Amino acid sequence: MFENLETLSIEQLIEKQIELRKKLMQASSMGMTGAMAQIQNMLDACAIELRTKSEIQNLDKEREKKIEDGKDPDNDVLNIGE
Repeated sequence: MFENLETLSIEQLIEKQIELRKKLMQASSMGMTGAMAQIQNMLDACAIELRTKSEIQNLDKEREKKIEDGKDPDNDVLNIGE
């Protein structure tokens, strides 16, 4: 039942969240507490993956902007051993 969320894009993750929220509401209206807990766990995992991918996307955008501005994007990185 649990899907590999790492392979989904941000848009697909948002769609998955909407789908899971609908299922959670259905399970809630039927009093299915076991199913509700499983769906809530899936929603939490989806939210974590969505946050992670969004943050990575923001970091990539910042890196690209630095490159476009002619700056070294790795200037703030501490390289130990070099």
